[in-house]
Amino acid sequence: MTHDPDASHWPAAARPEEIAASPDFLRRQEKLRALAAHFGHDPAIVTLSPERKVFPFLGQSFASEGEATPDGRVTLYYDPEMSDARLGCCLAHELQHLRYFAVREAWRAELPDGPLHRRFARFTPELLAARRGVSNYSNEHWDAWTGARQPRLFSDELAEGGSEPINETIAEVAKALYNWGPDVRIDPVWRELRDAIDAEYARLS
Repeated sequence: MTHDPDASHWPAAARPEEIAASPDFLRRQEKLRALAAHFGHDPAIVTLSPERKVFPFLGQSFASEGEATPDGRVTLYYDPEMSDARLGCCLAHELQHLRYFAVREAWRAELPDGPLHRRFARFTPELLAARRGVSNYSNEHWDAWTGARQPRLFSDELAEGGSEPINETIAEVAKALYNWGPDVRIDPVWRELRDAIDAEYARLS
C-alpha cells in the first residue's frame, strides 16, 4: 500500500458517482489500463476508485494512493493532483506486491528443500535487516516493526510485527526503477531480490 500524506487537494464535496463520470477520472482510468498492459498485467485486474480510503499507520491517518490484495487485484484511489508519472509509480509499486504475493504462495506450498527455498535462502533476516529500506516510506516500515524477531522473507509480516518492511521495500525498488530507470542507484541486495521475485513470478505465470 502507498499513501498520500497531503489530502487537502482532494475534492471533498464531490460524490463518488460524480467523480467517476468526470472527464479527468475517465482519462486517468484509461491511462491506468494502458499502464497495466505496459507492465505485462491484465488491465482487468486494475481498478481506479472514485472513493477515498483512509488507513491508520504509526498513530496517524493517511489517504491511501493504492493497494494490492493477495487475490490478485490492484485498486488505485483517484486523486485529481496525481500526475501520470505518479500514477505509473504507484501502479509499479502495487503490481510488485502482486508478484510478491504469488511467489510467496508458491514458496509456502513447497517443501523446505524445494527450489524456491533454495533460491531465496541467501536473503536471510539478518542480511535484509542490515540493509533496511530504499526510501523514506520503506524505512518507516522498518522503524515501525514491533516483532520479537527480525522480519523474514515471505512471512506474514503484518501479523508478526505490525508493518511490512520486506514487502514494502521490494515494492519501492520497483517504483524507483520505473521512475528513474535501470541506472538508478539501488541497494544491490534489494535489486537482486526484486529481480529474483520477478523471474520466479514469470516462471509461475
